[in-house]
Amino acid sequence: MSNTIALAAVTTTIRHVLHESLAWEPDPVGGADVTTLRPAQLADADDIGTGASGLNVYLYQVTPNHAGAMSDLPTRGRDGSLVRRPVAALDLHYLVSAYGDDAVLEPQRLIARATLALAVTPVFTKDVIEAAVDTYGTGGTAFLDDADLADQAELVKVSPVPLSLEEISRLWGVLGTGYQLSQTYTATVVLLEAALPVHRALPVLAPVIEVRPFTRVTVESVAVSGGGPAVTGATLLLTGSGLLSPHVVVTIGGQRLVPEPGATAGRLAVVVPDAVRAGAHLVQVVHLRPADPVTGAPERVVGRSAGVPLLVRPAVTSVTRPVGLVRVHLAPALQEGQRATITFGRLSGGDPAVVAATFPPVAAGDVGLDQLDVGEDRIADGTWLVRVAVDGAESLPAMSPGSDTYDAPVVTLP
Repeated sequence: MSNTIALAAVTTTIRHVLHESLAWEPDPVGGADVTTLRPAQLADADDIGTGASGLNVYLYQVTPNHAGAMSDLPTRGRDGSLVRRPVAALDLHYLVSAYGDDAVLEPQRLIARATLALAVTPVFTKDVIEAAVDTYGTGGTAFLDDADLADQAELVKVSPVPLSLEEISRLWGVLGTGYQLSQTYTATVVLLEAALPVHRALPVLAPVIEVRPFTRVTVESVAVSGGGPAVTGATLLLTGSGLLSPHVVVTIGGQRLVPEPGATAGRLAVVVPDAVRAGAHLVQVVHLRPADPVTGAPERVVGRSAGVPLLVRPAVTSVTRPVGLVRVHLAPALQEGQRATITFGRLSGGDPAVVAATFPPVAAGDVGLDQLDVGEDRIADGTWLVRVAVDGAESLPAMSPGSDTYDAPVVTLP
């Protein structure tokens, strides 16, 4: 990576490469030099008089290098702290122009040398960059001594870019001066790195290398034993391959579940506990290597399946009627941040047909809330089918044997 002097270092290296070409045989252009001025300033520069000749290198545009920028992710950890210094990847666009006496074709002779020089040295190696800094790192450009472009892992490469007549006209119009014989080049890629402190992990105390057979853990399907929805207390049947190991758990909603006895490599069964929140989750089978209290080695994950989506539905376990209230008992219990809506659907004629009660998100102090109260005054007389929705997951009503309509759970008022 490079510091912020890298752009100036690239310009100086191009200048050095072109300056070396001025002495080539045959037919060197006497008195020619290489400058780094804005083209409109050439005529006004004190050191360039009438009849002077030379080459001018001008950086006219800087654009992001998308390939280099994509390789920089991520730069921060989950807590927002820097784990890697941010990097800006840039492409530099140069205009190399030639000026001199047109009567003796000096601009043409010079641009030919410049084109050949950058074809001979299209990649700026460490030696080329250091030679350029040694040559021009004096006086007003002494700051070049602090450039670290030569240490950049990816070498800067220069390539010619042909422009159409219309593009050339627009470019020189923006520069605000008359056209001079020129060629455009792109230098890629310059990687600028911010000098910021980063939080790095501690070094490994003692590397431990072990050889073990690789078993791919695959979950092909997740189903509820006996059919029906995935609710608290339901038994989930996981089928796949490579599921069994000496230490295996099933993770659902941040909870580790131990498989039921009788597990095989192709089939596991777990019971959904109340600790698994209602809502959408991923089910994964995880193989562990337990912590070693003797050596102090921590627990490690040695195998993990891909996640299979599962919707855990809330269930209305019962409906009671304390004085003046309709109390709906839920499973699983509501956890912090969860929103719940209770819907009462009338089973017999009358208005209104539906009554809904929405509750605010559960506060931290109310974690484990397994009942919700609705005032009787909000519900008209009649028999109502009770349903609850939590974080987009809705409870499913039931039907009595021989019935063709949902009829449980219900509450009757008065």
